Amino acid sequence: MAQNKQQAQSKNQKKTEVKGKPLKDVPIQLKWFTPEGIKTEIKRIRWIKFPELLESTGKVLLFCILFGIFFVLCDLVISKALLMIGVGA
Repeated sequence: MAQNKQQAQSKNQKKTEVKGKPLKDVPIQLKWFTPEGIKTEIKRIRWIKFPELLESTGKVLLFCILFGIFFVLCDLVISKALLMIGVGA
């Protein structure tokens, strides 16, 4: 129990410090727009692998095609139903 509290306190302390300085002493600026900040953020990105890219692209295209077919069929059914009851041209 005491160990969990110490871990929580150390996590909270890390959040309130930047490079050993308390956050209140750090000047307000957008450090992630500096070249060093940009390099750090780019290293954190999980870049997608090509096979995963192809798989995701295929899923999106299939989804779009199926929904396109669904909407065309719905349009045909609704237009035929409206023609049967005499509404429309």
